[in-house]
Amino acid sequence: MSGSGKTLGLIGTGDYGSPSGTATVTYTDGTTESHTVSFADWWANAATGGDILTTVPYLNNSGGQQNQRVSLYYAPIPLQAGKTVRYLTLPDISNGANKGEAAMHIFSVAIG
Repeated sequence: MSGSGKTLGLIGTGDYGSPSGTATVTYTDGTTESHTVSFADWWANAATGGDILTTVPYLNNSGGQQNQRVSLYYAPIPLQAGKTVRYLTLPDISNGANKGEAAMHIFSVAIG
């Protein structure tokens, strides 16, 4: 991921809790900035530190359709004006998606 803009946006969700961790933005001039990134549990339907991107009325699982509202969230990271992002180091939250263990799922990242 590289580029410049005002905000680096992440789309994701939490699982088995509301995980939080540190993301580090590294700029092309070698400077870095660390920011806390958090996502609420997808079943919470309430954003933590960002916004709800969308909420759907049900989910599908191996047993079929389950009527449970779930959400996907947006988490913004402000960027330094006039600098270009070289790369982003994501938070290290969990060792995979394990039942009962808080995990962070990041599906998309963009600079705007």
